[in-house]
Amino acid sequence: MNSAIRVAAPLLAGLMALAATGQPAADAVPNVVPAAKPGLATPPEGWAYLPELAVLGPADIYRIVQRQNGEGGPRTRMHVHSKKNAGILTRDVDVPLTAATQLQWRWKIDQIPSKLPETAAANHDYFSIAVKFENGKDLTYMWSSSLDKEFGFDCPLPGWTGREYHVVVRSGGGDVGKWLAESRNIAADYAKHVGPEQPGRIVQVWFIANTIIQQGEATAHFGDIVLTPGNAGKKLAVF
Repeated sequence: MNSAIRVAAPLLAGLMALAATGQPAADAVPNVVPAAKPGLATPPEGWAYLPELAVLGPADIYRIVQRQNGEGGPRTRMHVHSKKNAGILTRDVDVPLTAATQLQWRWKIDQIPSKLPETAAANHDYFSIAVKFENGKDLTYMWSSSLDKEFGFDCPLPGWTGREYHVVVRSGGGDVGKWLAESRNIAADYAKHVGPEQPGRIVQVWFIANTIIQQGEATAHFGDIVLTPGNAGKKLAVF
């Protein structure tokens, strides 16, 4: 084993930084080398790739597609295909975080990226939708291979620990391949999984796809994404 382990760092700091020398931890992330030609893929219109991940190369993961005849689900959806790569797609928003703020979306996961519990850094491949707050933290809603529904955990990747917090919305393969609708109270999830001192605003919505750690391949679709600040607020159709 190399004396230095390349691990995740903000999926650059978490997926790319050199960790300390010596024996790796049991759940250390496998070596991830920078791309020969680092850069960013061309994002779908209205979205941007997170610049931190440019060092991994132009991972062309996301594209907007239309529903075909005979298909269920939203008319317009974000098709996600990740193969041995990682990418975070971002969209700027400006929505107040109140006690009633809701995130709603529909998704169809065709394969779950990890067959192992995603709490370990070496298994931390997943699909999710996330909201980023004005304090720099983000809350990400994921579909786990085996973790219990409603389980929450701090991201295990160096550089993301204390910054990103995961909530398991779906678990296991029973509903894989089906369009499912979700609704989350963001303030309640933040209080439970991040902390009591809540930020005032949501500043971005993210799609996250990661198969770079275990070098796998998986696909998913998302659509009908809406942020609602409460009864008195206007709904924002994110996608």
